[in-house]
Amino acid sequence: MYRFEEVGIDKASVYAEKNGIFFQTKCWARFRNFFKTASFVGYKDGEIVLSCVLFLLPVYLTPYKIGYITRGFVCDYSDRILISEFTEFLKKYMRKKHVIYLIFDPHCERRVDFRAPENDINDFFRSLGYVENKGLCLQPKTNYFLEIDKRLSVKEEQKRLWDNFSQRIQNDIRISLERGVILEKYSGDNEKAVEIFYNLLVETTDKKGFGHRDLNYYKKFGKALADYVTIYLYKYGSERDIEYTENVLTEVREQIRRYNDEISDPNTTDKKRERLYPKLKEAEKQEKATEKRLEIAKTHRDDPYISAFFYIKIGNKAYNFYGANSSFLRDLKLTANYWDMICDSLDGSVETFNMGGTLKLNTDDIKKDPMYELYQYKCQYGGKFVEMPGEFFLISRPGLFNLFHNKLNYFRRLIFRL
Repeated sequence: MYRFEEVGIDKASVYAEKNGIFFQTKCWARFRNFFKTASFVGYKDGEIVLSCVLFLLPVYLTPYKIGYITRGFVCDYSDRILISEFTEFLKKYMRKKHVIYLIFDPHCERRVDFRAPENDINDFFRSLGYVENKGLCLQPKTNYFLEIDKRLSVKEEQKRLWDNFSQRIQNDIRISLERGVILEKYSGDNEKAVEIFYNLLVETTDKKGFGHRDLNYYKKFGKALADYVTIYLYKYGSERDIEYTENVLTEVREQIRRYNDEISDPNTTDKKRERLYPKLKEAEKQEKATEKRLEIAKTHRDDPYISAFFYIKIGNKAYNFYGANSSFLRDLKLTANYWDMICDSLDGSVETFNMGGTLKLNTDDIKKDPMYELYQYKCQYGGKFVEMPGEFFLISRPGLFNLFHNKLNYFRRLIFRL
């Protein structure tokens, strides 16, 4: 029914680009160039229905290799006959080319918004001989997605998406514009933009306690994927925000004056005064908070960068891939948001905007998940929480797998060093 063949990476890359899986393109291979690659396509009735770039890490001084199909081969994962037949093709290739094992982490849906899956695809993978990785995985297995309706005009789709946002997110986006947050866009190979992003990333990771690569890693990433990457830098416009905040403060003080006048008016009834006192206290609280925000605004007249993102658009998919925020963002009571990236995804081709990882799913109670706060934030965009299958091993030589993976952790040690 299906036919598979080894091809040049250019041919496999075309199908991956069309389907928006940049991890399976020649650009990703250019970025992770310490790997060797083997590329394949699958045909049905003469049409390409699958592509795969297998990244191969040599085991030095031996004929053996370890493989990694980053984000899985590209295909329709509902076609289980296709997956089954290609897996058998891979097993034969692995035996012939001395591949000890390969890592496979498919980019497809397993569960959506915690609903139990019908005909769980993980059971299917296990039935084909894949072994689920229960430990640390190389890629996150959860993402938050917005689905984009290509049939609508840009204005219609903007309105539909906007209407699905929470009121809080809508307000945050409006306020950031009114307060003078300025967006700058740069190509992924703009080294100055990458450096600004990196400085914010270091600040973010230091604050949140997770790691990051060195600067050259992100420069190389941006350069290799420059055809698809746009760096979004958000700069703080202090003068506009100071003016905006002073106007808010004037309005609040005027409101306080009106409340005090009404409370002290002899004609005001006691019942009405009871209603006015809580409003007065709330206005006074707002006055103090606004005064504090104005003080902070005046200390940032150098207009610092406060947020940065690596945005990727390729084929029918768009991604918020890397993100970083300054602590100034919270101090200034501003919120980073994805609206500009979402709008730029409405090009008539993109079907999903991937907002990135959220829950770790490493606790029984998701409220105790270390990423729960981020999950709650992203839910305000009205998308869907997707759990992907996760990471699997396809093992050709069990004895060597036990040595190189379980004992030496060879693959992980090398790729995180390179």
